[in-house]
Amino acid sequence: MAAVVRDVIVVGGGHNGLACAAYLARAGLDVLVLERRDVLGGAAVTEEPWPGYRISSASYVVSLLPPRIERELDLRRHGYRVSLIDPDYWVPYPDGSSLTLWGDVARTAEEIARFSKKDADAYVEFDRYFDRLGTLLRDLLFVVPPNLSLRDALSWVKLGARFRHWTGRDLAEIVRLFTLSGADFLDEWFEDERVKGALATQAIIGAWCGPMSPGSAYVLLHHWVGEVDGQAGAWGWVHGGMGAVSGALASAARAAGAEIRTAAPVRSVAIRDGRARGVELEDGTVLRARRVISNAHPVTTYLDLVGAAHLPDEVVRDVRRYRTRSGSVKVNLALAELPKPAAWDGPIPGDPHTGLLAISPSIEYLERAWDDAKYGRASERPYLEAVFPTVFEPDVAPEGKHVALCFTQFGPFELADGSWDTERQAYGKRIIGLLDEHCPGFAKSVEEMEVLAPPDIEERFGLLGGNIFQGEMAPDQMFSMRPIPGYADHRTPVAGLYLCGSGTHPGGGVMAVPGRNCAAVVAHDARRGRN
Repeated sequence: MAAVVRDVIVVGGGHNGLACAAYLARAGLDVLVLERRDVLGGAAVTEEPWPGYRISSASYVVSLLPPRIERELDLRRHGYRVSLIDPDYWVPYPDGSSLTLWGDVARTAEEIARFSKKDADAYVEFDRYFDRLGTLLRDLLFVVPPNLSLRDALSWVKLGARFRHWTGRDLAEIVRLFTLSGADFLDEWFEDERVKGALATQAIIGAWCGPMSPGSAYVLLHHWVGEVDGQAGAWGWVHGGMGAVSGALASAARAAGAEIRTAAPVRSVAIRDGRARGVELEDGTVLRARRVISNAHPVTTYLDLVGAAHLPDEVVRDVRRYRTRSGSVKVNLALAELPKPAAWDGPIPGDPHTGLLAISPSIEYLERAWDDAKYGRASERPYLEAVFPTVFEPDVAPEGKHVALCFTQFGPFELADGSWDTERQAYGKRIIGLLDEHCPGFAKSVEEMEVLAPPDIEERFGLLGGNIFQGEMAPDQMFSMRPIPGYADHRTPVAGLYLCGSGTHPGGGVMAVPGRNCAAVVAHDARRGRN
């Protein structure tokens, strides 16, 4: 009997791979998804590190998943449900004061006015400015970037026509944000260091840079592109944890006819005569397909699954210089009770618990945290933001217990002295101590702790260097140069092989847009019989 030949095999069941599979299956293609772990979702996963606790191990909140994808895949019908996190951020300061950033502009301006009337007035215009630029960048989300070549000249002309409503000023502002530091940018708008510190948090999330590093202003804008329930730049808690995002995408893919297998690690892409013909699993099984799509990290795909021998020398060089560093450390905590912030005199739970609690008192504080990491040290005073899921969904923990999910920076992949084997626990205790400074008694409430340093993030989720975006979001690694020049349109030098992960445009975050865009390219090629 002849071996079955699938239309498409997707390597990796992360959220982008599942979204890609769902769209292709809906287009009528025979799709098989292969996930190496026994749980789907990649970094958008819910796991149980301790009995009775359902923890969003890596990614922890949603914002960047566009309503368009939610509608097209009917994710609500497949169990996707989100609660708005509000306030956006609650930032306590060492002097006992605090600042709350709400989704409501007027309410936030009123808060800021306690520190600076000038900054409060500026914030209204600042929000309007970011809303404009965020709208422009949303125009780019569903664009397949033309490559930097004469062959793509027509595509560039079509792209220009599509965005003819952009003004010269719009382009100038976007270019500035790609090159400006977050600190310089915020200095243009605000005067109070506490206000700037609270707003600078988004300039470093997931990035290997500090707020004074050139280009960090764009990182801030990238997070402004998202929305929850029509509220731009908002965050949401997904009921069931982040694994529920992947579960809804997997359900949509299966409903459309896709097959999904877990515990099916892929060893290599099967290549013959310069074309991808399927994949070989770790156990030696060969599965055939007309096209292969990799949701794995671009470097993993090119150098491990394909191999340098099948690639042009310049592609190998470009892939090897693709930067994928990180200083992100995730600290997950099981708590006996919710924290009681010293700067909060309202009810418990209250505003600090229904929003993100951020330790970011000033830009200088964030830059000093980055200074440690630059020289191979875990930050002595890290940046951290914490969400308390049991406020939204009590049953993610045993009755009466609570959870704190802490995203922190910075902890470099390689330490100048020692290793993460010894630093892991020390860093986790440092985070607990930092929270205890602002929430007296917090340390005593901690019953369990899980620390995922960059090497742990790499090993568990395949995110090389621990970079949560599958590669740095820098100007030379964006749009037509993501992941490498000449292959930004999801295609690769190997005929029939495509990339659909966050290492492609528009980049990282739980958005599923790279998966959707890749599906459009693959479906187009399949219709035309293109190699």
